[in-house]
Amino acid sequence: MGKCDRLKKSYYSASQYDNDSVFLEMIETNISSGFVVLDLGAGAGHKFIYNLKTKVGSTGQIVGADFDKRVLENPLIHYGVVLNGAGLPFDDDTFDIVFTRYVLEHVADPDEFLIEICRVLKPGGAFLFLTPNKWHYVCIGARCTPHRFHEFYNKKRGQEETDIFPTVYRLNSRSALRHHLKKEGFVEKELKMRECCPNYLMLAVPLFLMGVAYERLVNATELLSGLRVNILGHFVKPTNP
Repeated sequence: MGKCDRLKKSYYSASQYDNDSVFLEMIETNISSGFVVLDLGAGAGHKFIYNLKTKVGSTGQIVGADFDKRVLENPLIHYGVVLNGAGLPFDDDTFDIVFTRYVLEHVADPDEFLIEICRVLKPGGAFLFLTPNKWHYVCIGARCTPHRFHEFYNKKRGQEETDIFPTVYRLNSRSALRHHLKKEGFVEKELKMRECCPNYLMLAVPLFLMGVAYERLVNATELLSGLRVNILGHFVKPTNP
């Protein structure tokens, strides 16, 4: 175990700093038996581990959709669908919940994307998401550097090349999310900012410690919440259009 790994274990042993766990809890809180759920951007199922099949029971379904063909082999879902365009290949009012994890930063046309999500959601259905905040230092750095640098840097962090995609950050601030979601008719239930362990700075101890100091600072006051790394959201499609 390297020095940064030991420091991470020392500083971030509590699950409160794990935004994936917080997001999974948000999903599980809103799922009931018999629900039909869409994991939009499900991929191969090795980046976000969950056991939602037990939550929906024998009468529900967990569906995965992605442009990546590996979704067909995802063990966490009942079945996968490979996407080949902007439209979602599902009927209107199909899903009780649609959730996305680290997908919104790749969406080039927010309105088209959200119209499709609203269409496939049942009235009263929930759209849940976890996405980066464009005003965090990681995203600012990403926006200022070419995609080939992202590939280089993430490979250094041990990330597979097949999991590195171009980013545009058009749905990655509280104001942008509220604007586009309200425009498409969604009602806000929860929108919160969370800072976590500085995983992107674990290549060197000084960088990691700077990240820890940043995390402690922005988590100390709501006045700095707009600089936290992640945005978690819960929006609902109205029962009456």
